[in-house]
Amino acid sequence: MNLCLRLVFAFVVLFSLSCNFHYFALANEIPKLDGQNEEFGKDKIRFHLIRVEESPKGNLYNSQALEFEIAKSKLFKMSRNSKLNLTYTTKTNFDNSGVSGLLFLLTLGVFPWFVETQSNVTFTLMDREDKKVIRDYTFPIQSKRIVSWLSIPFSIVLPIFSDSVDGGSNFDTSNVSLRMLVDAFEAELVKDCKENPELWNTLRSKGNESIE
Repeated sequence: MNLCLRLVFAFVVLFSLSCNFHYFALANEIPKLDGQNEEFGKDKIRFHLIRVEESPKGNLYNSQALEFEIAKSKLFKMSRNSKLNLTYTTKTNFDNSGVSGLLFLLTLGVFPWFVETQSNVTFTLMDREDKKVIRDYTFPIQSKRIVSWLSIPFSIVLPIFSDSVDGGSNFDTSNVSLRMLVDAFEAELVKDCKENPELWNTLRSKGNESIE
């Protein structure tokens, strides 16, 4: 009997690592960047990134993959010596359905196991010397995670057609969700800089100065 339980447990663990399907949605509509914004990418904003990790659990919006997504940005460039800080923080609430989790176990992965998260992700631009906040942006984001044999086709096919879904073996890391958040931050910042050119000049000059 103990052997059977161990086998079932091992099966469920291995299965759950390979059949995750995530859907992400930002609470507010974000303006899209267009060709008219190329002028803002000619001289990138340099900043020192500070990523504040949540505890005790990791989550899909706060991982080292953030550095990778920012590195692909046409607007930003990370620099440890910059006088401009960008602090990245997250606050996440988990809604883990115990009933669906139990049914998932009893049906050996046929019945879907649902996990939802609601998060607030904040980007804060701050002068590194006087600690004054220049701008901060908060983006509410929600994810729905489905684990099931039935999710396998969706996790393979849908990411090809949608920028809001992710699938596979990652549970605590999602490049899709982080790309959505970085894009949203870029779009909102460009929008503000268009309305207030002095903001762009301030960020660029502070970013180009170096801490000695």
